[in-house]
This record gives sequence, structure tokens and C-alpha cells, in this order.
Amino acid sequence: MKRIARSRHVLGAVLTVALAASVAGAAYAATTASTKSSLATAPPHAATASQWAKLVAAAKQEGSVTLYTSQNPLFLADTAKAFQARYGITLTVNRNIDAVLTQQVATEENSGKVNADVLVLASRPIVLAMQKPDKQWVVNAVGPDLYSKGYDRTVFGGPGKANIVGEAILGMGWNTNLYSKPLTQLTDLLDPSLKGKIGVVQPSSPSLVDWYLWVEENYGKSFLPKLAAQAPKIYVSSLPMTQAVTSGEITAGSFVATSAINLKQQGAPIDFTVPKGKGVPWNAPWWGMVLKGAPHPNAAQLLMDYLVTKEGQATSQQHLGVVLRGLPDTYYIKPRVQDLKALAPAQVTAFQNYWNGLFIH
Repeated sequence: MKRIARSRHVLGAVLTVALAASVAGAAYAATTASTKSSLATAPPHAATASQWAKLVAAAKQEGSVTLYTSQNPLFLADTAKAFQARYGITLTVNRNIDAVLTQQVATEENSGKVNADVLVLASRPIVLAMQKPDKQWVVNAVGPDLYSKGYDRTVFGGPGKANIVGEAILGMGWNTNLYSKPLTQLTDLLDPSLKGKIGVVQPSSPSLVDWYLWVEENYGKSFLPKLAAQAPKIYVSSLPMTQAVTSGEITAGSFVATSAINLKQQGAPIDFTVPKGKGVPWNAPWWGMVLKGAPHPNAAQLLMDYLVTKEGQATSQQHLGVVLRGLPDTYYIKPRVQDLKALAPAQVTAFQNYWNGLFIH
């Protein structure tokens, strides 16, 4: 059996999507009884100026907030510094893949002790499952920037109580000390000289399965068997794969984070490109949600709002998809619509079994 590569950034085992998709969501728990009654049951809308001022003051009193996210922690470190500088609130980031984060939140909810304040995931089926009435774990986000003219809610708002805070964009990376030719399309990874020297990502969540569906749409059904024949190493996410390319553990990776651009600028032997296939590059929307059981409910609301400000986007979404126009070194693109039928639990499990049969022996 092929070994699955590990990283210190990855905590715990990869869980099945069927387990991840079993969670659900809720209504807004506001700072006062009056705001609770007015905002909890209504469709998502912004707090009034007075309500927001009181919420920000209360958030500063809480003093800290915890973000569970599958976003890039290298960029979020800058976000945490900027957020603390602006509000005096400490931001703690727990970064992991969607499947692991979902299980962590489910465990916390079932124990009655929630540690997460804001949850950001890239798998639409899980986001929808978290908003079913049987669990009620998610509340309305009420920050004014989520309802401003610059934030197009027809594109980025929803579903339900969730809101898109950016988009993941992944590409190919290669170690320039080990491979001199540029890579432009995924088919370049079929170079015989790269056999046993490339990395692939394990489809542990609906968003990762969606990436493979995009690959098949753009490169044909026969591409994955050919890729598997290259004897690749398997990674649980883009971050350890990016590290592996930089270190020379592998020569090239098929699912590399845009932080490779930063590493290249710092002198690391890595290059990066985003394959476009037949047209628009693949992207995975990141949906942010404020948890009903958040231990810092006011700071959670403030952080959720901050993530879609120009400052929040510029730090957290470097070289990635953004929800505001005109930000340098970012992509303003339409979020990919994940096919819910194709990403239903049974279909995801079937694809994972097919993938395992190709890549794990």
C-alpha cells in the first residue's frame, strides 16, 4: 500500500465525507435579548449602527476569538496581526482540512463545550448540512460589510446563514532544482521522467472530490488512470504537498497552494502555475459561519465581518480568490458552483472508492 505523506499542519486522521455531512445549523444568538428577537428568526440582514457599535465594544471586552478554517495559515498569520492591531483582540487559528474540522466541531457540539467561534469550510454539502433544523449550530452573520455595496450578496451571500469569504485556488508546483521545464497543464505531469516523483491530494472532502470532477471534465475520464500510473505520493492537503515540492521530497505537485508564490519570492526553488483546463480555473468557495455556541459570540461576529473587508481580504486571500474588486495580487472570479447531486454522500463515497482503487494498492 502506498504511504500517505504527513505534515505537522495536519491533525488526526482523514474522515469520511458521510460522517462529515451529518452535521447541521441554526439562528443568531445576539448580544442582547432585543437583538436576539429581531435578528434570530429573520432572514440574514445587517445589525443597525447602534447594535453594531455595542457588539464591537462587547467584542473588545471578550478579547479573543478562535477561527477553525481550511484556509492557508501562512496568510492568516498576517490577518491575525492586523485584526489584533485594529481591535486589540487575539485571533487563534486552528487550520485543518474540511473533514477533520467538521468532526472537531461535531465533537465539541456533542460535548456541550464549543471552542470554535467562526468556521470556514470549502465543501458546500457540509455547509448546507450545518443549517438543517435538527442540530442548529450556525447563526446569522450581521456585520455591515457583509451587506455593503462592495460585497455582492447575489454572488457571495448564502446559502442561508453562510457567506463566502474568499475562494481557494490551487495550482501545480515544481522544484526548479529538480525539473527545468515549465509545467502549464496537468497533462505535463505525465512526463515519464516524473514517475514516482509527483504528488496528488486525497479526496477526503466534497471540495476535493469536486476538484477531481473538474479534472475529469477538463482532461477526460482517462486522465486519472494515467496519473495513477505515475506512482504518485499521496498528501492530505495542499500545504504538505507544497512543502514537499520545496524540500525536494517530490519534484512536482498537482495540488499546490498559492503560498508557493511567496516561497519563490523568498528564494525557494519552486515555481507555480494555475492550470485553466478548457477555461476558468477551478476554485473552491470558502463559506464562513458564526457558530451558535461560540464562546466569544461578539468577537465571532466582528471577525466574520472583518474577513470581507479590504484589509481582511488583502491579508487572508493573498494570490487567492476575493469577494471585493480591485485588490492587487488576487483573483476576483465567480465562485464555482459545486454540483450537489454529484457530491451527495453516496456519490462521494463511490468516487473515493474508485480513486482508492487507482491510487492506493
